[in-house]
Amino acid sequence: MEMVKVGVQTKGILPEMGIEDGVAIIARAGFEMVDFNLDTFLKNSDVYGGKINKFFDADIEDILAYFGEYKKMFNKYGIKPSQMHAPYPMYVLGRDDISQYMQNVVIPKSIQIAGFLEIPWVVMHPFKMQYKYGLEAEQAMNVQFFSSLIPELKKHNVRICVENLYESVGGRITEGTCADPDDAIFYVDMLNMMAGEERFGICLDTGHIQLVHRQPADYIRKVGSRLKLLHMHENDAYGDLHQMPYTFGSSPSCGTDWESFAKALAEIGFDGTLSFETFPCVNSFPYGTKEEVLRTIHEVGEYIKGRVESARYVHVIL
Repeated sequence: MEMVKVGVQTKGILPEMGIEDGVAIIARAGFEMVDFNLDTFLKNSDVYGGKINKFFDADIEDILAYFGEYKKMFNKYGIKPSQMHAPYPMYVLGRDDISQYMQNVVIPKSIQIAGFLEIPWVVMHPFKMQYKYGLEAEQAMNVQFFSSLIPELKKHNVRICVENLYESVGGRITEGTCADPDDAIFYVDMLNMMAGEERFGICLDTGHIQLVHRQPADYIRKVGSRLKLLHMHENDAYGDLHQMPYTFGSSPSCGTDWESFAKALAEIGFDGTLSFETFPCVNSFPYGTKEEVLRTIHEVGEYIKGRVESARYVHVIL
């Protein structure tokens, strides 16, 4: 079994810092892997606001030519994308025009971009509609849409991970799609059965799960080998702040239980990437210190990696 690797998202780094300079900074900070944020090119706030830019209107050949420079720089600096975050939301309540554009234009081109960049997994936020139409309708619509992507996924050798989400209802944070591990398991098992192979998995977002007051370790153990990707960050349990681990409390035992998190990963044999989704943390520091902040995040990742490998060794012995 391979050792886990440490990665970071590209949001806030690429293309803001320049493609080569940004990739070089990531490499110098020690990261081997990246979560490629395609959602940078069509921001979720703009999608919700109905302000769709023209990036995805371009011919796919022109889009792929643009991303050829990213591929070149990743190869030059020895960085591999472990995952890609597709633009979201794919469904906007009351805006059929936006929803159709996302589903019929943005997502198909996202799959082609992932295939071109040789990115094995794409994270897509499932439709959030249970508080309007009920859980059964939400599940039916998600299965219908995701299953429609199977031919394109096979064509471009790409897989999809659904992510545990939260929602804001009545001014309060509540569970969204896949926040309940049984909900995520339903999607993955159903869609893989429809695909006839493993084309779907789960991405666990540690910040989202903190907001809905569930424990990451319990979620990990429940979904088991279906867990393929991680979005690692921390918050104060009130806002989706995307800060680095161990920054909420006066000791390492405060906030998210990262020790139990590491043990649970070891128990299920997770051998993927400890991928940090911490762009707000990086961006909260002055520009000239960003590389040092990235190094610190990487060192935190190396520490958690060590805890995973240590727990894996103990688990095997026992």
